Amino acid sequence: MADKKLAIITGASRGLGLALVQKFAASGWQVVGTGRSERPADLPAEVAYKQFDASNAAECEAFWQQLKADYPEATVCLVNNAGSYVSGSLTETKSEDYLQQMQSCYFSSVYMTRGLALAFPQARIVNIISNSALAAHKSNSAYGAAKAAQMHFFQSLQEEFAPKKYQITNLYPSDIATHGDNPEAISAADLASFVYQQAENTSTYYLRDVTVYPVV
Repeated sequence: MADKKLAIITGASRGLGLALVQKFAASGWQVVGTGRSERPADLPAEVAYKQFDASNAAECEAFWQQLKADYPEATVCLVNNAGSYVSGSLTETKSEDYLQQMQSCYFSSVYMTRGLALAFPQARIVNIISNSALAAHKSNSAYGAAKAAQMHFFQSLQEEFAPKKYQITNLYPSDIATHGDNPEAISAADLASFVYQQAENTSTYYLRDVTVYPVV
């Protein structure tokens, strides 16, 4: 299957993840969505879905080893999109929320990327981070810290690997309209199209770190 294009979308059950799945699938890619919840009812029939916890390193490695067995010569694009959101002041935020944010936002992307590297020698990797990683904001310590850790991790990998091996693009979007139309937020479908363009890019350049803001 040397010509097979394989897109792995984490957090595929709703919002931007679902928009990403729909965009890649409609464009002819073989898509595997992942998530902790059961398969969403509105996921396209041709899309595979794997339910597991991406913050578990062993489960991530098993997932990627199975993909390697099924698609040994595939062109791979991993989109690290999974992550939840917790806001609140220091005393409003529960102690377990800080751990949960690191698990869902940071460790899920770390383990999925490491599992990929253990299985495939080349890939495109697009990370949906957040502009919360770029500057501190009030009542955002749990989420912002997890996203800043994610940014540092992938910027380190950009230095570790040549883009011909792992081409890594980090996106720092502002508000995304993940629960319906919102004129003050980025359209999930528009952002999914932008991610798809990075996966298909065959030019002599690529984008490393990109901030994305709505037109308002």
